[in-house]
Amino acid sequence: MATFLLTSCASIGDQTGPAGAPEEIRDLDRPTSVSRVAWTWEAPEGVADLAGVHAVPGGVAAVVDDGVIGLSGENGGVMWEHRVPGSEVFGAVAGQGRYFVLQVLDSDDTEAPPRMVVIDLSTGESVHDYELRDGDSASGLVRGGLGSVTGEHWITVEDDENLVAHELGSDATAWSVPDVAGCDDVGSVDRTAATDDVLVAAFTCYEQPEGEDPVEMTEGQEFVSGFAGFDPATGDELWRTEASAGMFPADAHERDLTVHESGLATAYYPYDQGGQVIDPATGDVEALDGGEVLWSSEDGSLLGVWDGSTRGYRIQELGGDVRASLGDERVGAGTAIVNALQGDIETVGLEGGLLHMGDLFEGGTGETELAAFEGFEETVPVTFSWEAEASMELDQTVAVPGAVAVSYIDHSGSSGVMGLQ
Repeated sequence: MATFLLTSCASIGDQTGPAGAPEEIRDLDRPTSVSRVAWTWEAPEGVADLAGVHAVPGGVAAVVDDGVIGLSGENGGVMWEHRVPGSEVFGAVAGQGRYFVLQVLDSDDTEAPPRMVVIDLSTGESVHDYELRDGDSASGLVRGGLGSVTGEHWITVEDDENLVAHELGSDATAWSVPDVAGCDDVGSVDRTAATDDVLVAAFTCYEQPEGEDPVEMTEGQEFVSGFAGFDPATGDELWRTEASAGMFPADAHERDLTVHESGLATAYYPYDQGGQVIDPATGDVEALDGGEVLWSSEDGSLLGVWDGSTRGYRIQELGGDVRASLGDERVGAGTAIVNALQGDIETVGLEGGLLHMGDLFEGGTGETELAAFEGFEETVPVTFSWEAEASMELDQTVAVPGAVAVSYIDHSGSSGVMGLQ
């Protein structure tokens, strides 16, 4: 197992405190608006594409083929690095932003057990590194997502409806909850999301008539969906709320479930384009009027809500009162800038407005418009300076501490991240 030894480094300043203890990473405020490309970072040689970018304390985590690299949102410098040569990795942020979790697979030995690596994002140091061996299949891809890691457990969904908590460090089963959805016919746990005190599980139930074609995509099909909260330390159920939303059962299956920095949870239904806000402490659910939450304040009192059907964006209080809004009535130069962007447009919500990013660019020497920031006061273009004839494809755009991080791959096959400020 020598090939699985973890390598790490910290490259911004001195990351060690007294007696060699790791120094805590300084966090940064997230931008309220952007107007320029402030920095770029090129991935190490041999990395053809990035597998994802994630907001972490101090900046952004870039997942490469064999590990993850933490970059400063202020200047793009490397804060910390964990790479495992000869491996394939999958990663996610967990524990309300306290951990980055890697699952490591040996690229050459498919029979080798996967490894679980848990990184403390306050320092960039690894706090757990161990083999996954519990159960018939130790693969975390079969068990479920990597995001539901708390201080002691990794909680997964098994056999569609059962919650199972695995001890970090040993992988032993700590507790399990069978039949979470509690359905008479077809039931599932579709997503989970963990705060410090509550694991939120989104569930769906519906009836599939025997001998008939699947009905989960049938509009008007009756179904029940909702959320249940569990104590992540014991598995005890704390509350249960039925709050059906979506056009059909598959809409509930495909909903996104996100825990924000404040601890507030939100759900978004892709077919119906509707949203909900869930209080993990009580289970109270508030429906959003045609909205996906793209931004939230640190204390959760304000939400940035995007309505894809009307192309409108609003900053609203948790109770629904609107503080500021953008909509189709705003026309002119700002709309022209947005319409000039190339390829599919990705929309990112910030406190001061919307960032619209194109995804395909051909450039000669000089400046090219990559994005438009549509603020509540004015709209400004975001440009990129080219040194030669080139092309570039943008992938993910994520608001992170210190910048808006944009991953890209260029015509030469190099990939990297740009920081917009």
